[in-house]
Amino acid sequence: MPRTRSRARLLTRGLLAAATAVLATGALTVTADAAPKPTPKDTVTVLDWLAVKRSDTRPERLRVGADWTTHGHLYTNTKGKPGKKIGDISSRCSVADLTRQGYVALCHRVLRTDDGSISLSDSIDRGGRLPHGGHSAVTGGTGKYNDAEGEAEITFVAADLARFRIVLDD
Repeated sequence: MPRTRSRARLLTRGLLAAATAVLATGALTVTADAAPKPTPKDTVTVLDWLAVKRSDTRPERLRVGADWTTHGHLYTNTKGKPGKKIGDISSRCSVADLTRQGYVALCHRVLRTDDGSISLSDSIDRGGRLPHGGHSAVTGGTGKYNDAEGEAEITFVAADLARFRIVLDD
């Protein structure tokens, strides 16, 4: 009889261990199902464009409050040179501050392509020797760029050439 009890105990222990494992697995599954699922990382799109200025109404003598518009053609960046023409760019800027090196400009820019437009807003130091530039906030878009969010790095490479490296993070 003692052997039968031992076997019965072992069998009971084994069944209890198996039942506990099944319950634990079920609990983990329920917990995993209840936990928030990791969302796929939002896609990041990097656009690397060049703008070639075609017209500019910036006054010769700048003063705080002076404003102007600029218009140009937008191209893909092919090793630092304008590649395929993809649209145009318009900017409206005004002088916020004059410094010894130049000026600080507040600008709103719209970059238009066949796929849609991207709107940028920035405050950039302009002065000294080229290149210079700064960062711009992506404030919206249309078409393919609808609800665009992110930022752009603007680098004025030459008097009539600017690079726009735009990182869209949605």
